[in-house]
Amino acid sequence: MSISLTSDRQMNIQFFTKGEGASLTQIRRGETKLGEVIHILDEASASSLLKAKSQGVKYLVLGIPESIGVMGNGGKPGAENAWDSFLAAFLNVQSNRFLNGEEICVLGNIDVDFLQKKAQALDKEATYYTQKLHLLCEQLDELVVPVVQLIAELGFTPIIIGGGHNNSFPILMGMSKGLSTSLNALNLDAHADFRPLEGRHSGNPFSYAMQARVLEKYAVFGLHENYNNENMLKALDSLPSTRYSFLEDLVYFGKELNASIDFVGDRKVGVELDMDALRMMPSSASSPTGFSLEQARSFAKQCAEKLDVAYLHLPEAAPITVEQSATVGKALTYLVTDFVKANKKGA
Repeated sequence: MSISLTSDRQMNIQFFTKGEGASLTQIRRGETKLGEVIHILDEASASSLLKAKSQGVKYLVLGIPESIGVMGNGGKPGAENAWDSFLAAFLNVQSNRFLNGEEICVLGNIDVDFLQKKAQALDKEATYYTQKLHLLCEQLDELVVPVVQLIAELGFTPIIIGGGHNNSFPILMGMSKGLSTSLNALNLDAHADFRPLEGRHSGNPFSYAMQARVLEKYAVFGLHENYNNENMLKALDSLPSTRYSFLEDLVYFGKELNASIDFVGDRKVGVELDMDALRMMPSSASSPTGFSLEQARSFAKQCAEKLDVAYLHLPEAAPITVEQSATVGKALTYLVTDFVKANKKGA
């Protein structure tokens, strides 16, 4: 649905409602769940967002349920399911001394269903199939930018659940417009996502962002040697504003992570955590090797504590089965709650 949050901008947001929150929250006597405490907007308006801010809300949780960019990069759909998996788990976390939940608002998701259906209806054997997906991804970018821009302008920290990693480009663009400055980014990922400017997809958000000058420095942590092509590595090597490390070379996780944090720490930073970097995680490029969930949680916590964080982005989880949905939902929930708790400490 297209909702006007300001007098001059229309936002395609499917706002999360109190009824949806109540239906997903499992009430238990003697306990309080996040779903009972988190902020949910009374109405779709900028004044409602400002009211939430005055009541102590700092973090806005936003979903982008799509796999258009993944498909445009030769991947399979599934990333559109992560948002629902996350909500089912997140709302049933305990509200307790470690995390109350009143500082969090579940805003809802960007309404991309019409684009997702167009992408899935395309004939894979037809001429220009990939190029058509790239054009749909550009339309998706146009939906994401104004929403993120408004969130930044109002002074919230967005926590964005993907969807594909293609969304990093419009997120960086929206944050840059909203904050009137370019950003740095630190990405935990098996892939650098710095492919050529060949049409928008999940493999080139950071090269597009750097070309658009909304991204200043880019560090990617934990690349896999087998899955980053030589031309992309040479492109990264040619830029003093980029830094990367390989999973195969990591001896001391904390030491190498601190070096990456130091590299990007001179301005506001977008924290990116691609779920395909976690071993055996249901994702768009699932792998038997990678970081453990515990290491990913440590990454989220250390970034939240040590950096001036502009946003947290968790893309590429792609659950297909009921069991995968439960795994993805809990994994995303751990990362979000760890991030918020650590960011409050570091503030």
